[in-house]
Amino acid sequence: MLATETRRALRAGADFVHLDVFDGNWIKGAFTFGPMVVRALRRHEPKAYLDVHLCVTQPAQYLDELAKAGASRVLLHFEALDRSPAVAKAAAQLAHQLGMEVGLALAPQTHLDSDVLEAAESFDAVLAMTVTPGFGGQAFMHEVLPKVHQLREAFPHKSLEVDGGITVRTAALAAAAGANEAVAGTAVFGAKDLRRAIRDLRKSLERS
Repeated sequence: MLATETRRALRAGADFVHLDVFDGNWIKGAFTFGPMVVRALRRHEPKAYLDVHLCVTQPAQYLDELAKAGASRVLLHFEALDRSPAVAKAAAQLAHQLGMEVGLALAPQTHLDSDVLEAAESFDAVLAMTVTPGFGGQAFMHEVLPKVHQLREAFPHKSLEVDGGITVRTAALAAAAGANEAVAGTAVFGAKDLRRAIRDLRKSLERS
């Protein structure tokens, strides 16, 4: 099922596949899959960009297996890295040594303080969650948009991703604030015309 839906999205024009890995500990009750599924998906889609979002208690311990599994980029939560720039930098360095790109993920409640900004320097991308991590179908949190704007001002050349409650309208709002990547679940897979849904989302990002 996952391989089929992934292929369908990629053939419809998706730029990447975003995979949420939950261990059931960091977010209580949220459990998905691990590196074995990433590896299986890589076998099905050898050319796909696999964007793996780790919502786990000890993200660094997964990096070696995810690199071997074929992850293109891993997204590590600052909140799970002891909120420490040193710990975050070490994790980013390890991901790079293993041949992956790496992004710093920020929960909606995490403010942009000096520690976050220092940590983000070591990452290729920053993911600003626009819902509370854990479950799909949540409403977009408009209060995160100022954070997106601040991130773009601080890092004019980094990839800046938003995830949660993404529609054509909210993608445009995020893009206006500075985002250049958006993760969409319901808006894409719940659409009758997958290709059109992806095209419309891309236009929203590019238009702003």
